[in-house]
Amino acid sequence: MMNMNSKETLVLLIVSCFLTCGSFAQDTLVPAIMTFGDSAVDVGNNDYLPTLFKANYPPYGRDFTNKQPTGRFCNGKLATDFTAETLGFTSFAPAYLSPQASGKNLLLGANFASAASGYDEKAATLNHAIPLSQQLEYFKEYQGKLAQVAGSKKAASIIKDSLYVLSAGSSDFVQNYYTNPWINQAITVDQYSSYLLDSFTNFIKGRVWIRSSENWSDFTSTIGLPTCCKDFIWLP
Repeated sequence: MMNMNSKETLVLLIVSCFLTCGSFAQDTLVPAIMTFGDSAVDVGNNDYLPTLFKANYPPYGRDFTNKQPTGRFCNGKLATDFTAETLGFTSFAPAYLSPQASGKNLLLGANFASAASGYDEKAATLNHAIPLSQQLEYFKEYQGKLAQVAGSKKAASIIKDSLYVLSAGSSDFVQNYYTNPWINQAITVDQYSSYLLDSFTNFIKGRVWIRSSENWSDFTSTIGLPTCCKDFIWLP
């Protein structure tokens, strides 16, 4: 006759089976990851732009899985890659401008980030990067494509429950304020920071407007804020 310990083990195995079968395809903690921002999280969008800010040559990528440049401004994985792996993903959301951003790959989410972009829209435009406002427009476009792949109901669920990551601010200072005398001699660091914070607020409000059924309670966590809002993560 089966003893109590064996019964408990069997129950645990059955429960585990149901949990596994009912989870996301990759057994992930969130259905997808949406990323916005600058070079800290760009995974290759700039490879498809007429910009000087590219990472498609060695030594970039030398420690990545395929030992080849991936468009990441890093020799290996980015912080967002490690985040994805920690959440259970076995592959990463593609750069939105890349050919890989199609079909079932869209179920993983999308990366809209662009090196040399930031909260200063004018600087991003001068750098031929994707301004944050355009990244939001791409996100709206992505939602339509996702609905075609997954169906409207599942797409809405993915958008609602995904992890959203925003990393920006460094390029605004390193590649704009501190190198442009027309700016740094005209306004102070504090004044420029206030301008960037206003842009940050507008971006978040724009994202809330896109997801009109949601509200400010979406934004539950912020991490690392050097100089100006550098990294921002919001959860469903």
